[in-house]
Amino acid sequence: MANTKNVILNLPFDESDGSLIAYDYSANRADGIVSGAKFVSGKIGNAIQFSGKDTCKISKNVLNLSGEFSILCWVNPMSIEAGSPSKVIWLLAFDGVDQYSEIPIELSCGNWVFVAMTKRGAKYNFYVNTALVKTINRSGTLLGVSLNQDYFGGEYGKGCVDDMKLYNIALSQEDLIEEMSNVKQLTYYIDGVDLKEYGVYVSGSDGLTDRPKMKSPMSVSWDNYHGTCVDLNHKFYESREITLSCFIKAVEGKGDFASKVNRFFQIFDKAGTHRLMVDIHPTKPLVYEVYSEDAIAIKKTWDDSLMIGTFTLKLKEPSPVKKVLKFIRVGESTQNCSIKITTTKLVDIYWGDGEVQTDIYGEDLVVNHTFKSNGDYYIIVAGCIDEIEKFETNAIVVWNKL
Repeated sequence: MANTKNVILNLPFDESDGSLIAYDYSANRADGIVSGAKFVSGKIGNAIQFSGKDTCKISKNVLNLSGEFSILCWVNPMSIEAGSPSKVIWLLAFDGVDQYSEIPIELSCGNWVFVAMTKRGAKYNFYVNTALVKTINRSGTLLGVSLNQDYFGGEYGKGCVDDMKLYNIALSQEDLIEEMSNVKQLTYYIDGVDLKEYGVYVSGSDGLTDRPKMKSPMSVSWDNYHGTCVDLNHKFYESREITLSCFIKAVEGKGDFASKVNRFFQIFDKAGTHRLMVDIHPTKPLVYEVYSEDAIAIKKTWDDSLMIGTFTLKLKEPSPVKKVLKFIRVGESTQNCSIKITTTKLVDIYWGDGEVQTDIYGEDLVVNHTFKSNGDYYIIVAGCIDEIEKFETNAIVVWNKL
């Protein structure tokens, strides 16, 4: 399995159409600067679409052409005026005059194809849908790599690209199969800890993506008019209610079971809200700030060996409308997250490291936060986010509204 620490560029292209940034989810944060290209429905989530004159320029040079590397992405070429391209071509340029290699990849328009190339020493492997289609051995200094459309009527290609990644190692075929399948194990976390670490497993969930109940709008009933006048220009929502159907397992009998239950339940006795995260996607988890209000009753049969108890965990999210950001700290130079906001409504910021700033409002207000340890942090900006007039940040916008 490829180590995520070896990812030097990760562009899922899941931004909303109109975004001028394609976020890089790697530690390098080499975001793409988008000019002209659109974000459309893709192979996985959204994809970036080029019309033949658009660009997405990476803001940093992250690829060392002299070392090992892998390039992989989904591509879907579009038809052109002169017909449909029948292939894309990998072009490797080496030092010297007319020193290059071309590796054609057969495909058809309108179909998504997973393409990849790897380099280890002087050996280059090329894959289509994880099948090895070509290997070349070529000495010399590699100066550049490109993936080109089989059409020479313009400088840029025409088509869609999705989930592009660069690694600083040569991935194996098994690694590429895993990348293509894009399998993400569904995992539930509470305050950053996998529930399975407590012996707790989730068999089902409700309310995670449901629309919360709307608060009763202001209304007036006139005795000389039919019906009522209802203010539907301002819609506000009740707290989100989340229900997790759980079971807890202990292999050493009654004492082990009681200890695990007590340890898990004590989480919800701590002050403040708790961070619930449901890992459903490689880059877009579901994130909530919740608390437990109801009693938790466990159904079980006492035993001196294996014990399994079932229970329903009911959680409430008091602020159900939010933005979710991601900030990556890799050292002191990347420890400061900044948010510039203009809003007349109060918002709260949960920084993802246990720190919270509440009742934030103002014009062009800059809110800074310093993360003390390296890692990935998911930040929640909660409140009437639809009424935020201006929002800028150096973090990744994972969910503009969740």
